[in-house]
Amino acid sequence: MDSKLEPTKRKRTKTDEKYSEEHSEYKPLCKYGENCYQKNSYHLQKFRHPQRNPVPVVKPEQELQVKEKSDESVLCLMSSGSTGMKDQEASGADGTSSSVTAEHGIDNQESKEDNIEFACSPLDVKAKIKQKFLVEMPDDFYQLWAFCQSICQQNTLGKLEITELVGPFELLDQTHEKSKPKDKSDNFLTWWRFYYDPPEFQTVMVDDLSKGYHIGYFRDAPNEMPAFVGSNTESEGCVLTPMSDNLFSVVSQLLSVTVKNVDPFKKSQLMSLKKQLEDWADKNGILIEPQNQILKKRKKLMVAKTFYECGIVVPVDKKTKVGYREIPETSANIKKICKKIVESRNISEQNKNSDSLQELVTYVQYANDESDYGMGLELGLDLLAFGGEVFHPTILHLLGVAYELLERKEFFLILKAHLNNRRRLAAAKTEN
Repeated sequence: MDSKLEPTKRKRTKTDEKYSEEHSEYKPLCKYGENCYQKNSYHLQKFRHPQRNPVPVVKPEQELQVKEKSDESVLCLMSSGSTGMKDQEASGADGTSSSVTAEHGIDNQESKEDNIEFACSPLDVKAKIKQKFLVEMPDDFYQLWAFCQSICQQNTLGKLEITELVGPFELLDQTHEKSKPKDKSDNFLTWWRFYYDPPEFQTVMVDDLSKGYHIGYFRDAPNEMPAFVGSNTESEGCVLTPMSDNLFSVVSQLLSVTVKNVDPFKKSQLMSLKKQLEDWADKNGILIEPQNQILKKRKKLMVAKTFYECGIVVPVDKKTKVGYREIPETSANIKKICKKIVESRNISEQNKNSDSLQELVTYVQYANDESDYGMGLELGLDLLAFGGEVFHPTILHLLGVAYELLERKEFFLILKAHLNNRRRLAAAKTEN
């Protein structure tokens, strides 16, 4: 076996290209052109829209009792408006794509396997969300939407917002089939996917985008309901922090923090809203638990911490202990190995520094042969969490095998879409 990672043959393209508003003539053309439905200012500044015509908003399905919003209506707490990061390719200042290039072992050419096309979307919104994002949303997701709609109808808090509903929530508010009959799954799989996000994490809320703060569901398997709702701040690193097991509890936590830094009038409004939220949750049997209880539950289930610190869960036989084995290296040393590889001055030095990592990959192969699939999952996620294009081929190999053996294939599709369009969204927001 080759003891070195495959060397890079050409100079790597940068994933963090800066964009300047001063050169509007270099703006890339929006892929949807005149049929683009977006109204978000970030999207309009980022892309050109020649002869743009408005696209009508289609009313969501009746079974969810989601009422159509007028152009003037805004969610009192959370805006579910269009985002500037969906259905687009990241571009640098020179107009070049910032996706991972072929020399890193990822083919950027579209294929039926990597870009699933749908002739049409199902009428049922729950089925449509699963089709687009490859996972199902839990009941509290739909309940929160209904709560926000009820608050807006009462118009008790005007346009006060503490967070924005994004991702799957946007399919509850508008549809794309009128303007685009076929949707490629990669477009949806990368909606609001931040730099460090693992495939297990699905963003549904964003707040301080200058720092990349976002909240989402974390699930251990794509066919399971979320294990918890967590948050990450991209500018601070990869750590995913469990907050609760439902969105109502998360919003309650956000309100509790916000009231400490507002004037007395707004504080009164927020406290009133917090009571309404908690009353709604109680009426619908949604438990609002303290964050420390969620953390305790998670620690009991996870078999390894990973760099994300929220842990992984894999099937382990209670008698034979088959299913997971520890990586024969400490997390601190793995980070040192990764740092040396990323900071290598040339290919020769990079190959030499990669020997230790390749040795760990070999141990993973032995573990897979003996059905300890969790080891490859852990190492692959560690590399993803550390960051760096040089690791993308190894990440695809490790997690591709792990997801296949653990029957979590949907996560691999999400991973491929992410690595082909991986960029630091917090930086992008700051620069525009």
